Amino acid sequence: MKTLSVTLAACAALGATAAQSQDANSPFSAEFSVELQTDFTVDSSAPGGEINNTFATIEGALSFAFTSRTSINSTLVLEQITAPTSDSFLEDHGLYAEELYFAHDFGAAQVVLGKFNPAFGLAWDAAPGIYGVDFAEDYQLTEKLGAGLVIPFAAGQGEHVLSLSFFNADRSILSESLGENRGRTNRSDGGVSNTSAPESVAISLTGAFGATGYNLGLQSQARGVGDAEDQTGIVGGLSHEFATGSFPVKLLAELAYFDHFDGTADSATFATFGAEALVGPVTLSAVYAMRDVETLPKDHLATLSGEIEIFDGLSGALAYRYGDEGGDETHTIGALLAYEF
Repeated sequence: MKTLSVTLAACAALGATAAQSQDANSPFSAEFSVELQTDFTVDSSAPGGEINNTFATIEGALSFAFTSRTSINSTLVLEQITAPTSDSFLEDHGLYAEELYFAHDFGAAQVVLGKFNPAFGLAWDAAPGIYGVDFAEDYQLTEKLGAGLVIPFAAGQGEHVLSLSFFNADRSILSESLGENRGRTNRSDGGVSNTSAPESVAISLTGAFGATGYNLGLQSQARGVGDAEDQTGIVGGLSHEFATGSFPVKLLAELAYFDHFDGTADSATFATFGAEALVGPVTLSAVYAMRDVETLPKDHLATLSGEIEIFDGLSGALAYRYGDEGGDETHTIGALLAYEF
C-alpha cells in the first residue's frame, strides 16, 4: 500500500515555510486548499464497480515577486495518481508541479513563460457540486510548456480578458511525481500537443456584462507520435446570476466541439448545464452533462449536491452522482470536506 507519508510531509513543510514567509510583507506568498473526499459507488452495472475510495487533494499556489510587476509562480498538487480498482483509503498519492512559470506585467498585457495551464473553457472549474466538472475536465488544458499573453480590457461597461497561448506537452522532470510516481512523459507516448516544440495554440476570451458572464475559446493541438490528425476545438459558455430575493440562483451552460478528438478520426461534443441556489446556509446545485465521442456510446452525467460553510475557510458537501459511461451505469454517494487558507 502506498500512502501519503512522504507527500504529506512535503506539503506540510511547504505550508510551514509559506506561513512563516507571509509575516512581515515578504515578497513570497502562498494560498492552499486541502480536500478530503469519499466516493462510495453503491450500485454499478460494471463487474467490481461497487467500491469505496477515500482520497485527498491538496493544492498550493506559491509566488515570489521580484518586483511589483515581475514574479515566478508555481502550483503544486498532491492527488491520487492511480484510479483504484478496489476499496482504497488514502492510497497511491503523488505530489507534482502542475505549473511553474515566470510572469511579467507590462500594464496593458501580461506575459507568461514556462509550465502553465492555457485558458480554454470554464466548466471544468465553474460547474457546481462535487462531480459537476467530471466531463468538462476531459478538455481542460494543463501542464503545458510554452508562452502566454494575457490582455485585460474594458468594453461595453464590462471587464474582459483575451488570452493567447503557444505550447507543447511537458516532458521535463516536472512531468513526474513524488511519492506515487506517474512516470515521465515521453515523445513516444503520443498524444496531442506532445511535440518537440510549441506547435499548439489556444485563444480564449472571457468576461462579464453585469450579472452575465461568458467565455469563448479556440484551440489547435498538433498531433503527437501515432496520432492520426491535429485536434481542433471550439468552446463557448454563458452564466447568469438571478437576484431572486432570498434565493439567489446562478445558471451555467457550456458547449465544446472537437474535430479529431485526442488525435483520432473521431469528433467529440461536450455539454455541461448547471444550476445552483443559496437556500439559507446551504448551497444546492444540480448538473447535467453529456459527452459524445463519435464512435463510442454517448455518456451522460447527472449530479445533485448540497454544500455548507462550517466556518470561515472550511466547508462540507454531500452529493449524488449518476453516470452512464461506456455503457455502464453507476450510482455514487460522495462527501467532501474542504479547507482553504
